[in-house]
Amino acid sequence: MIESATYDIAVSFAEEERAVAGEVAEACRQRGLTVLEGTDLPEAQVRFLVPFVSTVDELLAQNGDEHVLPVLTGEVPSPPHVTYLRADEGLVDALVSRVEAAETAGRDRVSVAAVVAPAPTAAQPETPLLRALAEQFAAASPELTKRGLSGTVHLGDTTVAVRVERSGDTVYALQVEGDGTVNFVVLGGTAELFPTLCQRIEDMLR
Repeated sequence: MIESATYDIAVSFAEEERAVAGEVAEACRQRGLTVLEGTDLPEAQVRFLVPFVSTVDELLAQNGDEHVLPVLTGEVPSPPHVTYLRADEGLVDALVSRVEAAETAGRDRVSVAAVVAPAPTAAQPETPLLRALAEQFAAASPELTKRGLSGTVHLGDTTVAVRVERSGDTVYALQVEGDGTVNFVVLGGTAELFPTLCQRIEDMLR
């Protein structure tokens, strides 16, 4: 039986991201990391999967696994509150630091197959319900200024992402999926409006 190959990171990318992903992979090798380019070895063991993405929907498709470090290459207006790295001059340093921290903590590697997100299906047209929900959030945004807050809304094909900020810092982050899934994060401030907000969303999704 042949043992599975092991790597520090596995880099995944679409064809349009190949050039930048290749440069980052080579720079990581020069810094001493072992790099698997592509995900064609599903049994390979890696510390991190590093998918290069360019849109909000691609970013949201990542499953939030601690072994996944998405790299955002495009400019995304009002991105939802999810963890990601930027494709800039500090990226290689960030990846090296993450790998070193994982080694120090003794974290196990995982197989590529365990962390690769399923291939995206054809995007479904946005539903009237999602559009109506986005319009309600957008209409309510001006009221936030009375509380010293500001809000932004992003309507994707299958999601509505809302972010509420105070003085440039995110206070709430909300994401509603077309299948009725609601993800809500309180990052600061008060959560007094949370029960009312959730109830309104649940009423609309029924």
